[in-house]
Amino acid sequence: MQDQFPNYYKIICDNIRYLRAEHELSQEKFAEKVGRSREFISRLENYHEQPSLQLLLDMAKAFGILPQFFFENR
Repeated sequence: MQDQFPNYYKIICDNIRYLRAEHELSQEKFAEKVGRSREFISRLENYHEQPSLQLLLDMAKAFGILPQFFFENR
């Protein structure tokens, strides 16, 4: 059963990196836009931090996207 369930933390973190790249933002500029530190964004993108629901909602609002974006496997 575990093999059938995707690793959503990895998918979400990959989508955060994708969102930042699509907007051509450095980690520092992206962090400013979502009210977090550059170090935190780096840890997210490298799977050392797990995003909270509030963070995903803040990012979705900041970029005008639906929160579902973060759960799509690209």
